[in-house]
Amino acid sequence: MENTADLAALRERLSLVFNKESYRRVIGGKDVIIHCHHYNSRIQRTVEGAAEIDGKALITAVAERVFCEHLGNVLREDDNVATRRAMAELLYAHLGYGRIDLSRLAEDEVLAPSSHFVEGWLAGLGRRDAAVCSFTEGYLQGAIFAISGELTHVHEVECMATGAERCRFEVRRGRERPIEPIERAPFAFEPPAAEGFLHSESVDEQAIIDAVVGMPIHGNQDGLIPAFGVYLANTPADFYNLLSISFIEEMAAKGREKTARRLLIEDAETCGMNTFRGIMNSTEWEGLIAPMIHERPDNLHALVAVSNALGWGNWHIRQHTPGLGLVIESLNGYEALGFRELRGPTKRPQCCMLTGVAAGMMELVYGEGTLAERFGTFASTESACICSGGQSCTFGVERVA
Repeated sequence: MENTADLAALRERLSLVFNKESYRRVIGGKDVIIHCHHYNSRIQRTVEGAAEIDGKALITAVAERVFCEHLGNVLREDDNVATRRAMAELLYAHLGYGRIDLSRLAEDEVLAPSSHFVEGWLAGLGRRDAAVCSFTEGYLQGAIFAISGELTHVHEVECMATGAERCRFEVRRGRERPIEPIERAPFAFEPPAAEGFLHSESVDEQAIIDAVVGMPIHGNQDGLIPAFGVYLANTPADFYNLLSISFIEEMAAKGREKTARRLLIEDAETCGMNTFRGIMNSTEWEGLIAPMIHERPDNLHALVAVSNALGWGNWHIRQHTPGLGLVIESLNGYEALGFRELRGPTKRPQCCMLTGVAAGMMELVYGEGTLAERFGTFASTESACICSGGQSCTFGVERVA
């Protein structure tokens, strides 16, 4: 862009809108979910590590569909090509994925000097022999189409996760296969009133939500969001929903549906412990939340409030036996509502992420030892789901070890 005023005007298109009633975060017309690198790198490892399917192609295909639409939301008909490219770079960085440089797009090359996925993989999983930026390949394919209407294949040929100085992508033109649109069936849903739930007298949940929503959770100069001891990213709910649904469907076709669901739940359980451990060890927690903590269960109530500010949905504690069990209800979880719009009604619950996180929170608050030693000491089950006719999604967590 020619001047900072132009860039500031583009940033205005990405202003956060937080719906206080539904606890939804909206950027550029899309609900976005805040997750950390632990979840994003592990769900990638799960999908790409499944030998029965082409998980890398699945991630790329989902990303191109979601971001072709997302970028289309924030582009305007009178935007010139330079503005469209700047918007594509800005959206990627603002959401926390890193930086991409489209200045050499005409030479069929894109460079990325920073990457959420590389940082996440190296921090949580270690050095790789293969490139890890499948998500970025899909983002670029969707972005290029939104910019110019051209269909391309993007392939990462150098990756910082393998020791390269920066990530480099080749753009291959002449593709014929179109980008599949995201088809949704309208689903009118009125969540029940948030009544009859347990709350801590000392934990001011609304103050926590207001504080987290007020934080500038968007990319820094490197397009990254280091916060709470982790790397965060604002990822469209559509991406997580389409990826999880497609992964389960492809694995089910190979007779591995139960395995797929178990792996996704385990990823979320790990995420729950790691993300919330970072939050509980942060200066933000120390300054705002720690003074509210008088008893061990207060930590759980505070964590639920934090998660309600991250865009996951509106969930609250229904029953709680400290150290032993928990019943928690989600009134409008993004997984359930997303599945209902994308696939329609179903007979079984679909909220793998919230199932895993519910167990992870209990393990973090009441477990002992390292996170690895705490993993699996609580088991979580979704007993009712909006997808299968429930008024809300209900999760029961019990100590098993």
